[in-house]
Amino acid sequence: MKAISKLMSGQISKKQFLKINGTLDMADRIEKELVEAYQCHSADNIEEFIYLIFVFEYFNVRYTDILNHLLISDWHYQHENIVILLQKICSFDSLPYLYKAIELQLPYYQESNNCAFEMRCIRAIYQIGKKDSFSYLEKLCRHSNDDIREMAQRQIKKLM
Repeated sequence: MKAISKLMSGQISKKQFLKINGTLDMADRIEKELVEAYQCHSADNIEEFIYLIFVFEYFNVRYTDILNHLLISDWHYQHENIVILLQKICSFDSLPYLYKAIELQLPYYQESNNCAFEMRCIRAIYQIGKKDSFSYLEKLCRHSNDDIREMAQRQIKKLM
């Protein structure tokens, strides 16, 4: 797609971007490009297409599969944005991926060690699954990390 960087930097408007790229199959094109970026491990392209999903509010279940796989991939830097998207899309299919993402040892989060990413995943598990998230939250209540364990316990209390 053309002019994504211009849109991201504010050089063109959303309307101008759509005029350049067309609007008819934008959601299809974003999905196709995300899959290609995933296959090629293109972190820059992942960032651009996730940006487009947010900007054009394409919070569509059609992206669930690719976003789930991207969430547990460690070669890009969009994990928190992906959690936000999955929470907005709200597909039960994301629950095991969000659970697995809590155990990722992402190098760019290692330094902070404040568990912000993990907390976001736990809140997403709760928001997406409600009662269906109980088993995941229950497992997290036995986690070795105190912060993760406490957050899971708080989310379970909301279910009661």
